[in-house]
Amino acid sequence: MTDSRIARPRAVAKRIQQKIESGEIGTGSKLPSQRDLALEYGVSRASLREAITHLESTGLLHTEAGRGTFVRTTHPPQKPASSMDPLRQYSNLDLCQFRHMMEGQAARLAAMRIRDEDITTLERNLHVFRNQIRALDVHEASSTDLEFHNIIVRISGVQLFMDLHESFRSMLIQMIELPQKVYNRAWEPVIEHERILEALKRRDPDEARYYMQSHIVRSAERLGILLAGDVV
Repeated sequence: MTDSRIARPRAVAKRIQQKIESGEIGTGSKLPSQRDLALEYGVSRASLREAITHLESTGLLHTEAGRGTFVRTTHPPQKPASSMDPLRQYSNLDLCQFRHMMEGQAARLAAMRIRDEDITTLERNLHVFRNQIRALDVHEASSTDLEFHNIIVRISGVQLFMDLHESFRSMLIQMIELPQKVYNRAWEPVIEHERILEALKRRDPDEARYYMQSHIVRSAERLGILLAGDVV
């Protein structure tokens, strides 16, 4: 029997894709708000966000921090079916260990390859992130948070890292989003992102890896997912 937690986002993603392919939603168009789409399809916002992040991983949609989600004007060719299903379920421990290893190395490489324009992009992302956290808009903040990590992975220049990170996007964003019980710790990720960015600005590979891995461990502990010893 198909797990409804997986089937529901799949069905929504398929319906949105059909609207785009039929021209009902034009290329370059901005999607309605997540609240409106969740009401339209009769699903929770969590399921709606998972459907959207799945479509982002296929290249059909892209989200701009502070602006919304848009249909891409050009779509990449469909990738062949793979055993690495973006909606496949992995444990939080699996995801944290994956991030600790891969994103730590990505940050190290990014520190050696980062350009001034990349720093500007990360600073812009951090500015948006701060404002969203101040407003306790954790839904939008989680997308901005993940985009900060995506940018660093892209800067690393390793295509396999980029593909893997995108493959797990929907699960990562669910794990990143702060539950209400820890809203009082919402500013901690901002400070941790600031430290990562400062290390990247200094072009210090070891420091960038250290602060990235520290951030991932602290995130896991903050959300009560696991202890630091379980990750490292």
